[in-house]
Order: sequence, then structure tokens, then C-alpha cells
Amino acid sequence: MIDILLISSSAERTPQIAARLEASGVAFRLRTLHGAAKQLRVHAAAIKSADLLIVDDAELTPRELGGVEEALSHTPHLHCMLVTPTPSTTLLMAAMRVGVRHVLSWPLDEHELADALAHVSSKKTAGVRRDGRVVSFTSCKGGSGTTLIAVNLAYTLAALRDKRVLLIDLNQQFADASLLVADKPPPATLADLCAQIDRLDVALFEACVMHVHANLDVLAGAGDPVKSGELRAAHLERLLTLVREQYDAVLIDVGQNINPLAIHALDHSDSICMVVRQNMLYLHAGRRMLDIFKELGYPASKLKLIVNQYDRHARVTLAMLEATFGVKVAHQLPRDEKQATEALDHGVPLMTSAKGSALTQSIALLGDLLWPRTTGPDKSVLARLFPGRVKAQRASNTASVPKAPPQLKAGH
Repeated sequence: MIDILLISSSAERTPQIAARLEASGVAFRLRTLHGAAKQLRVHAAAIKSADLLIVDDAELTPRELGGVEEALSHTPHLHCMLVTPTPSTTLLMAAMRVGVRHVLSWPLDEHELADALAHVSSKKTAGVRRDGRVVSFTSCKGGSGTTLIAVNLAYTLAALRDKRVLLIDLNQQFADASLLVADKPPPATLADLCAQIDRLDVALFEACVMHVHANLDVLAGAGDPVKSGELRAAHLERLLTLVREQYDAVLIDVGQNINPLAIHALDHSDSICMVVRQNMLYLHAGRRMLDIFKELGYPASKLKLIVNQYDRHARVTLAMLEATFGVKVAHQLPRDEKQATEALDHGVPLMTSAKGSALTQSIALLGDLLWPRTTGPDKSVLARLFPGRVKAQRASNTASVPKAPPQLKAGH
């Protein structure tokens, strides 16, 4: 249960906001006071005992956020939500700088409010210091489906496994991971956050991430190759140190770049998932990428070979991939272009658009591989819901005996 203090400048809007809170489905206690944002200092004692401060002010301007900043600085556990008609970009940026996580427009959208309350509730119950496992997803070529896999795995871990998950879009070209799970722009990007790296703390980080599920946050990529070029390994170092303590699972979509920033992410990853498809181009480029990983000193146990859009009739078989790469195929995802395309077109996770599909279930099994369940595989949600299909999928993932590798061209 979260303790909410609502300070509103309107006696008319106060009961309307209370009704919206009641309809959210989140357990809470509510106290209400009358006042504007510029009068927050008067209510300092009441604010200290709240988990969430809601400031409803139709005349709110950036200059009146001083009281909010003071309240947040004196009460580390406090979350703040601003409610005002059509908030301007200037106000949104000012709110982010003082540590406000949620700025909602009036009239309130019930789904947006419910998501914000669920996020605050999950933060309160999180409580403990975490030691998040970091997994990076990379590929030797574009079109492998790396981003689709990373985004949907993140959502599945959050929704099915009740893990606190962060997805970091480190793709340095035209990052688009956030578009796969939300239909609104992110509050800030990785580049925006790193531009203020000297101020990095939990409050600033909270203001920059996109909240797409009660347990899932997304740090959007720069989306601009020029801004991406300004990112430094030291920035990523500070970021990963912070987020490991806040999340159970940190997924990084590295893309296909092998540069100092990407290498730093891979260095600090517990596992590296290299996503390939069954054709000769991936066969050649994938071997070169694995050679680079070997030169960087990554042990074989850290690497996970993931085959996307598996086709048992393909000329390049799993055995050929294993023999060429010198590593076993850790997991394979079935071809399901219809469901994948529909999810991409609508900007929603597969768990939403195709929960019962083979692709969705296979992504859930990938989560079991990377984050093993302590209760054993037969206790999993998928095993209880689809016992026959889960057993069949596990059986199909059993590695076959490698055959002789194909002849590669000289110089490869």
C-alpha cells in the first residue's frame, strides 16, 4: 500500500482525482490538502510521511518547481507526480531536472495514471539492494532480430517472472527499441542522461527512463549517430554501477557495433547472446565476431549462440553453425513472421499481441535459460500452462552432434 498526499489548487478537481485513484486498482491511503505548487514548503511535515506526492496545479510553471525539488531532496523515498493541463516541453524538462518521474496532463488518462501508480508501488516494495544480472544482445549483421528478441525478453521477464527489468538501447545508429513497446516518445535518451552524468543518481535516472510496465523500464537509445559518438565508456561504467543495484535483470541491446563503448558493455555482461540466422553471410561474419570475442578474452561459458527464425530445412543447419563457430547453439527461436510483424507494426510486445504463440513461448524459455529458476523447470509458469509444448521445445533445443563444417573461402 502506498501513502499518497494530494495537494490541489482546485476543490473541484480533488474528488475527481480521488475517484481516478480509486479506479486504478492500486492499494493506497489518501490525504488531501488545498494549495498550489509554490506553497509546498507550508506542507513540509505532511510531505515527509508520504510515498507519493501529487501536485495538481493548473497554473504550474517551471519557476514554481523549487518547492518540489526541496521536498524530493529532503525525502529520498518520495515520488512526485505533477498534474497540469497540457504541460509544455520546458516544464517537462524542468521537472525531469528536479527529479520528478511523472507529469500527467489534465484531464487524467486512467491507464496512464494506473501505470504510474503501479510503478510507485513496485518501487516501494522493491526495497532491497539488488545485484542485477547483465545480459547483452549483439549480432554480426543487421536484420537478425536482436532488438525484437531483447525487447520481448525484457517484457516477458517483467510480466511472467515478476523481475524488475531494465532494457538499455545501446544501438548507436538509429536506436528504436522503445518504439517496439510504447506509442509515445521517451522522456529522455541515453545521450541525454550521459550529458548530465556528473549529476547521476537514482532520481535523475528515474526521470530519464521510460516506464512501460510495473516491472519494466527502458532507457531509450540516442537515435542519432552524432549524439551516440559523444557517449563514453566512463559514462556507461557509472550507469551500470547504479542500475545493477536497482534491477534483477539488465538487458543491453548492443546492435552490431564493435567499438570501445560496445566492448565496455560486453566486458561488464554476465552473458553475451550473439543472434544469428541460418545463411552463409551469418556463418562467415559470425565466425569473425567470435574470433574478436576470443581475442578480448571472453570465456566460452559467457557466450550464448541464439538462432533466430530457425528453419529445419535450411541449407545451413544447426550442426554446421556449431562446427563453424566452435560453440553449441544455446537456443533457437521459431520463424513466425506474421506475429512478429504484427507486434512491430502496432508497437506492442508479443506477450500482448500473441501470448500463446510458439515464438512468445520460446522467448520465455530463453528467459529460463539466462535466468534459471530456483524451483526447477517443471515449476515454471509456461510448464504449468503448456506442459506438452514446453517439453517439446526443450527437446528440440538439445544440441545435435556437429557434422563437418562447410568449406569457407580463403581469408575468412
